[in-house]
Amino acid sequence: MTLWLGILLILILSGAFLVYPFVSKKNLGSDLQSQSEQANIDIFRDQQHQYQQQLERREISQQQYTAMVAEAEQLLLSNTAAVTTENEAKFGTGQGLWMLPLLLIIIPLATIWIYLSLGASLDEQIAEKLRMQGQTANTSQEMVWDSELIAMVNARVKQRPDNIYYWTILAQEAVARADMSAAANYFSQSLRLDPRESYLLGQYAQALFFADNNRFTQRVMAALDNAFAVDSSNQTVLGLKGIQAFENKDYNLAITFWQGAAQQLDPASGDWQALQNGIQKARNLLGDTAEVQIAIALSIDNNIQFTADQLVFIAVIEADGPPMPIAARKLVASQLPTEILLSDSDALVNGRSLSSAGKIRVIARLSTSGTATPQLGDWQAVSDTILIAEQPVDLELTISQQWTQ
Repeated sequence: MTLWLGILLILILSGAFLVYPFVSKKNLGSDLQSQSEQANIDIFRDQQHQYQQQLERREISQQQYTAMVAEAEQLLLSNTAAVTTENEAKFGTGQGLWMLPLLLIIIPLATIWIYLSLGASLDEQIAEKLRMQGQTANTSQEMVWDSELIAMVNARVKQRPDNIYYWTILAQEAVARADMSAAANYFSQSLRLDPRESYLLGQYAQALFFADNNRFTQRVMAALDNAFAVDSSNQTVLGLKGIQAFENKDYNLAITFWQGAAQQLDPASGDWQALQNGIQKARNLLGDTAEVQIAIALSIDNNIQFTADQLVFIAVIEADGPPMPIAARKLVASQLPTEILLSDSDALVNGRSLSSAGKIRVIARLSTSGTATPQLGDWQAVSDTILIAEQPVDLELTISQQWTQ
């Protein structure tokens, strides 16, 4: 609405500029004609005055005086008529006036047509639809895209094939409906415009992998190696590299890749849990079955005020070692009370696991800052020292103590 009001205002101003030349031209002709007539009258009066002086000095007779004045009057009328004719020819009131209403109609129509053809009207509609409707989720938390929005994006991307944003929207919608061939094609179009975009490279490699029936074909490996060379920390790429290493029976490398990918995910997410399952399976195949597990019943004291979206960090540290956690998990306050199970799968660094620890403590912290680093105002619970060798480990922790330095 604001856009169209702006266009209307501009058209009104342009209409004023169109009308002005016609009005100013008419006024100019009228002024010039008045000036010419006054000049002729002044000349006539000068001549009449001279003739009067000649008559008084008896240089001419009364009859001659009358004839000469009559001749001057006739010349005045002739000159005035000539000036009027010339001005009407040059500044006639009707000359070109027929063009004014025509221009006042053609220019607004042409302006609107040009904007609709070359402007961003459809882009504005798409942006508004994204804001108002956007993406929704069904009961299984899967993305559901509005069909009208996708139709609009499809139409627009044909007009503007260099819009990377539209190609990415189409790719994400194709992923949501499990059409991986289409998704790979759309991601490829996006990469044509930005060949080194890390996110697009990872998504393209993953789409190709699914499109090729979860097989590492030549094109999948080429896309994956390219994505890894651009960004070796990309979570999607690390997940795929882990699968590739696992298929090649390089289980240690698979664990390394999957742990790197897991560090970038929310431990409460399904993707994080899937990676942990893969890590555990790789460890089992390596013969590492003596995994330590710590069961924790975690809650927050009823006297503590908190919001549902506050983060809760659970960390396992060495009792007599550095404060860097061996294993960790992140939850939100709305998930508590709950029971969680920490194991070697929750290890933060490869080669430093619960199984290799001696004495540990478990710390659960309700964060007020949203970071794992303790801050004034945080609440926490700290377990007693635990000997890992004493299995099983079952804890009950209630967050009730305010953290102090």
